[in-house]
Amino acid sequence: MIDARRLRYFVAVAEEQHFSRAAERLGISQPPLTEHVRALEHELGTSLFQRTTRSVTLTEDGQNFLPHARRILADIDRCAEVIRDARWKKMRTLRVGMLHAYAYTFLPKLLSTWARTAPDIRLSLLEHATQDQTATVLAGEVDIAFVREPVQDPMLTVQRLFSEPYWIALPERWEIAAQRKISLEHLNGRRMIGFPSHHASGSTRALFRDVFIKHKVKTADFLQVKTMHAALALVAAEQGFCPVPQSQCDLKLYGVKYRPFAEVIPQLSVGIAYRHAMQDDIARGFIDFCVGYFQNK
Repeated sequence: MIDARRLRYFVAVAEEQHFSRAAERLGISQPPLTEHVRALEHELGTSLFQRTTRSVTLTEDGQNFLPHARRILADIDRCAEVIRDARWKKMRTLRVGMLHAYAYTFLPKLLSTWARTAPDIRLSLLEHATQDQTATVLAGEVDIAFVREPVQDPMLTVQRLFSEPYWIALPERWEIAAQRKISLEHLNGRRMIGFPSHHASGSTRALFRDVFIKHKVKTADFLQVKTMHAALALVAAEQGFCPVPQSQCDLKLYGVKYRPFAEVIPQLSVGIAYRHAMQDDIARGFIDFCVGYFQNK
């Protein structure tokens, strides 16, 4: 019986037309590759390659054998896919909605920890902007969604997970970036960059409006973007400052400094939203896991 590994080696050499490049592609050294190809030729009783000091080309037998080798390898790979597909079909799926920013703050560690407790459950993630966070749940596109509060919808229940303070992202070239904490008065006359929300009261502009009025701060302008990525890119370009959740400060970007506020600032609460009628035991188990996860942090 012909060794499938030797077939893969043969195909790699045939496609690369070079033993060294084929060995690099396969992640092995050249001597064992040459040995396996020669062993295959011995099994077949024919030479598959014409070798010179500068080139490797297929013989007529090699050219005839190549399409059969590719077809055999494709069938072998398909066998593995059939098994994987059957296994996936048996697994139940939890569909989770998430904001873009959560993908590089708390979510990776949370999902990694949960996945070890539920190895037989497949996870599906749907990214959405803040203004769409409740719509995806109500439309049935996801089972649950990580959301920024407040969420006021009679069709949804929200389980709060944690709250965190806002910090400020500002251009590192601004003179105030050298300070340990940023006082609101230093933001007077500067442009603010913020985000919309699913509800007008939840936008960063609305959250900070009362704070600015209280401290007699008037920003020069307000620029609204859809994602944290866009906001921080504008901060790096010295287009303004942006209030960000404290956990966001783990994302280090060129030209951006993160600092806490000197004054008491509104906090951001994160929860899991789901429809009142939701009866999925996997989703409820995941919610319970998340509550315990953040209680123990």
